[in-house]
Order: sequence, then C-alpha cells, then structure tokens
Amino acid sequence: MDLMVCQKCGLPDNSPKPLICGKCGGKEFLDSGPSGDNAALAVQKQDNGQAQSPAVVTLFDKYGGVPTIAKLVRAFHKEIMLRPHLAAYFVGIDLEHLAEHTVKYIAYVMGKPAEIYTGRDMYTAHAKYHIHGMHFDEVADVLKDTLTMAGVSKPDIQTVMKRVEGLREMIII
Repeated sequence: MDLMVCQKCGLPDNSPKPLICGKCGGKEFLDSGPSGDNAALAVQKQDNGQAQSPAVVTLFDKYGGVPTIAKLVRAFHKEIMLRPHLAAYFVGIDLEHLAEHTVKYIAYVMGKPAEIYTGRDMYTAHAKYHIHGMHFDEVADVLKDTLTMAGVSKPDIQTVMKRVEGLREMIII
C-alpha cells in the first residue's frame, strides 16, 4: 500500500484514509505512489549501491515532496515579483492562493497524480492576462534557474521544462 502524504507539510501517514495530519492539522492528503501518465517522470532510486532492486519514485518524491516544492514556489514567486514587468501580471492576485495552486501544479509536473491539481485549465486561468511569449519564456527561465539553484539535476530540469513548454499555447496570446 502507498503512503498518504499531507499536502500541507509533507508528513507521511500509512493510514489508508487519514483524516487529519498529526503534525500540522492538514486535512488534504496525496497518494505517494507514481501513477498513470506520470510514470514517465518516475526515476530509479539507488540505495547506496546496494544489490537490492531499486524502488520507483517520482521526481516529486526524489526532491522531497510538498515541503521542497513549497520552498521552490516561494523562491520562484519572489524572483518573479522582483521583475516589475512580470509582477504587473499579478496585481490584484491573492498570492497565497496562487502559491497553493502553483505547488499543486509543480507537484503534478514532477510526477504526482493529476487529480491533485484541481484548478482551472491553463487557458482559462491565463486568457484574461494576455501574456506575451517573451514573458512566458522569462518565467520559464526563472523556474529553470530556481530549480538549478535548488540542486535539481539537469536531466530532471529538462523533464520539468519540457512539460512546462507544453503549456505555451494555452498561456500566451
């Protein structure tokens, strides 16, 4: 049986259907196992060269789950907000709410099941902002730099960025 992981703090719980996190009181849990079309994002985890069969983990699990992604998102948003031409897209946006959705989406991009990202589709969420291609590229570069600074490997960054690039037509005008 896969572990359930608190979406808020990342604490694992081996109960089949946990009701509340013992660490933070969170009530939303994610299945820790890789699934469906995200299997391509799974990587083989080596256990210090031991001759055991390696366990399959997602990039999400490999890099520390929700707590790590939350830190990445904070750094990513901080850098975006330092650039006035990009920050202008976020005027009037509840940044805390946006951060929650961004964590869920990046978790999905890094191999978590799609059902955890329940926000609007990318086209609907971005259409009214009339985002230009150069700004999409710059935001993608900020994400790439954030992942690099966090120690994500180049091949894993390429996997994430390929998924992000797939959103281009749904986000830019």
